[in-house]
Amino acid sequence: MIYQIGTATVSRKNVRKFWLKLHLAIALTAGLILVILGLTGSCNVFYFELGEFGLPVPIATQSSQPTLDDIMETVKSANPQRSGSWVMVLPGYQSDYLWVGYPKPDETKDELFAPLEILVDPYSGNIVSEHFWGQTFLSLIYELHADFLTGKFGADVGEIGFKIVSFFGAFLFISCLSGIYLWWPRGGKLKQALTVKLGSSPQRFYFDLHKTAGIYGSALLLFIAFTGFVFGYDNYVKPLVSFFSPVKPDHLKEPKLNSNITGGQPISIVQAVAVADKVFPNAELRGISTPDGKEGVYMVAKRQAGEANRRRPRSKVWIDQYSGMVLAVQDPNRFTTGETFFNLLWPLHDGQVLGIAGRILWCVSGFAPLILYVTGILRWMQKRTAKKLMYSGLNP
Repeated sequence: MIYQIGTATVSRKNVRKFWLKLHLAIALTAGLILVILGLTGSCNVFYFELGEFGLPVPIATQSSQPTLDDIMETVKSANPQRSGSWVMVLPGYQSDYLWVGYPKPDETKDELFAPLEILVDPYSGNIVSEHFWGQTFLSLIYELHADFLTGKFGADVGEIGFKIVSFFGAFLFISCLSGIYLWWPRGGKLKQALTVKLGSSPQRFYFDLHKTAGIYGSALLLFIAFTGFVFGYDNYVKPLVSFFSPVKPDHLKEPKLNSNITGGQPISIVQAVAVADKVFPNAELRGISTPDGKEGVYMVAKRQAGEANRRRPRSKVWIDQYSGMVLAVQDPNRFTTGETFFNLLWPLHDGQVLGIAGRILWCVSGFAPLILYVTGILRWMQKRTAKKLMYSGLNP
């Protein structure tokens, strides 16, 4: 088939050759990095479950359970030097323990992201684990996926590393698209293109495994690649999305709010949650941020029915720590289509959008780049060997 592009004439063979060369170039230059990102991403999907691996399952007792204020008091007593804001993520999704984080401890303040993580038994209120991010094998895997561990060399260096990782999403996206083009069956051979022929030669087996793993894996890898790219380059994507649907410049960013320090004694965490319950009465409590200093505010996160982001939902209420007055509300049900698009990026990246089934699928898809890389390299080496033999036969 011949394509007419302007004054140039391009054959299908030349088009295919172009995509094949591009596909190969990405594999040879970025393939190994994509393998690492895929494997670490598979691990990160179950970060919280793996973080609790080996710990005893919390068991509810007949005695009264500690309140969130009691738990926070225990955590603060164990860390009296830390006077800033604490973040509490409740159990019930991805974890059995209550995870309490201190975002910017002095010990790791120069790093891009290295909070103190504390796991608390929600029934006894006892601290069962405490560590800094990046000082456990699991968090190192996560950081390798996020910024190639560059965050440990400072926030500025870490931001560059994060941008580089995000840009590899573009490589993966193009690789998937080119692979789909090269896979596309012609002449009614769809069944053959979707299966691996058993009992075939090694050359045919590698080829079949490569094309089938690629076409099945691409169904999810395209979402993962695209969302990963947007994480680092959302400022470039927002204008494009805003052309179709408005997106606020500060969308999903924490508002800068202060409490009125003349308001008397601070309210408790339980009281702050009660205020948020009135704003989102039928939503599940998922997290709380305590005030950062005397002028700080409470942030209470709840999950409304249907929210795709299950662990860290976007239904949020910011509350004056003295008067209990609602200072700001974020309601995903009021997002524009464009804002909803950005709100879905994270649950689309880690599979939360489809619940546990989605997370398992996303985890499995993380092994696809490894299969594709190994089979692709083997197939490329086979072709190179065949060409050498052919040329050596022509030139004895």
